[in-house]
Amino acid sequence: MSAISEQMEMFLRICVPYGVMFMLFIFNMVFFSTPLSTTIEIPFVVMVVYYWSIYRPTLISPLLVFIAGLCLDSLSGFPIGLSSFVFLVIRKTVSDQRLFLTGQPFMVIWLGFGVVSALSALVQWMLFGLMHMHWTPFQPVIFTIIAGVLLFPIIALLLNLSHRALPSLPDQYSAVK
Repeated sequence: MSAISEQMEMFLRICVPYGVMFMLFIFNMVFFSTPLSTTIEIPFVVMVVYYWSIYRPTLISPLLVFIAGLCLDSLSGFPIGLSSFVFLVIRKTVSDQRLFLTGQPFMVIWLGFGVVSALSALVQWMLFGLMHMHWTPFQPVIFTIIAGVLLFPIIALLLNLSHRALPSLPDQYSAVK
């Protein structure tokens, strides 16, 4: 294979996870209605930040996470910087625990996501309430957490498939030595 075609293949392989991330970012802005007249927002971006912070943190730099949060806030009506703050805390916290998490079975990863998702939803709800001096109903927060936890295995599978498209890293960059 020529050098140009190898570089093109490498570029396209790197574009796959970013394309999936962009698709999930768009889905994150869609609100779903429930039979109880409650709208829920499924935390797809939280899933993306959590997954890549464990398995390939170099793929989502803090700057990318910050910009994604700002874009999400400006498009969804949240106070500017709120999602960025939450996403950066998730990225830092999970990245710091990645050596532990990469060796764990999926159930532990899923449980970890449940904790991260619940804490991020609660923090966003609290900070949103403090910033506006108005507390929104808590029921949508519960539905958001439940929906996120239930959908995480499907999204993790999608992210895992996009992860396989990435070129492998040299040994010095592997998660566990």
